[in-house]
Order: sequence, then structure tokens, then C-alpha cells
Amino acid sequence: MRVLEQVDASEVVEAGGVPVVLRAVVVKERAEDLIQRFADAFRAGGLHVPPGAEQPQLASGAAMLTAIDMYRGITFTVILQPQDVGVTLVYLGEANHTLRREPGTEGDVASLPPGARQVLRVNDEGSRTLSFLVPMSAGEVDAFYAQALRRDGWRREDGDLTVYTRSGEELRIVHEPAEGGLRSVVLVHRGRSPAP
Repeated sequence: MRVLEQVDASEVVEAGGVPVVLRAVVVKERAEDLIQRFADAFRAGGLHVPPGAEQPQLASGAAMLTAIDMYRGITFTVILQPQDVGVTLVYLGEANHTLRREPGTEGDVASLPPGARQVLRVNDEGSRTLSFLVPMSAGEVDAFYAQALRRDGWRREDGDLTVYTRSGEELRIVHEPAEGGLRSVVLVHRGRSPAP
């Protein structure tokens, strides 16, 4: 690939209890051409590449391709996001599923509302993210967190319904409608890590 820019990321992120190493590069290639090149390279490396219908497409406006090393329990994922004409942002991820540990709630910075499901916890050195689906309206989510966070010493930033702060910490809450009458909620915590 003709690399125009590279973003080094030496830290390991934990997503759903699985350690993941990520990096990103900007390349002078079309995403349509890269997807086949990655699929061919994965197969040539002895990896299993599930058929297209079994490939999850979780990134908006991007194409995802995942290959599996069945013997070592490692998945390799590439996310291709077109930028300008003929330029693609490529995210490369490697997840070691053999080192997975069940994520606990002890590191959660805020409580989950009743009925929360499909909970995903992502932790790295600079932030903690908690995302989930919940059968609540926008007003109910806002009211739940206004009460729960106030009780835990958080203050809402003036004029901003999405940001709360307390003693060197910031918590941003974003939510939007999801399928089936559910609401997709994401909490992003920055600052010192809460004590378990």
C-alpha cells in the first residue's frame, strides 16, 4: 500500500474483556480495491475469512473485513473508510480472544439503567467507554443520568446536557434512537480512573 500517513498506537485497548491492538494508516488506494487485497492476504496467511454475509458491518460509512486464526484464537479486522477520491483511512485491529476475561461492573463510572442490554465496556489508558441499548426515551435517559450522577457527586456542565464533571473527571453521555424502539447510549469517561 502507498502509505500517506501513519498513526502509531502502542497501547492495548480492552473491548468486551478482549485485548485489542489498533493502528491506523491513510493510504493512496481505493477502498474497493483494498478489500479484495486484504481478503486475499488473509487467506494466503492461512486465516479463515468468513463469507460476506457473515462479515459484521458495524462501522458507519466504512467496510469491515475480519479473518480468524482458529488455532491461536486471534481475529484480524480491517476497517476501510473512504476519504478523498482514491484515499482511504485504514484501521487495523488484532484481538486475542484466548486472553479474554469477563468484564466486571467494578470499573463502571456510572450505573446502568434498568433493562440495559448488549453492554460493551472498552477501556484504554486515557478513557473508559460504556455502551448499551435500553428501552427508554431520550427524556428518560437524560432524567435517569441526571439523578444517578448527581447522587454520585457529578455536576452537569452549564448549558450542556451531555457533559458532567467532578474533581478532574469528565463524563459525556450521547444517545440516539436504535431499532426496535430501543435507545443506543454511549458513556465516555476521561480523567482519573474510578476506584474499583
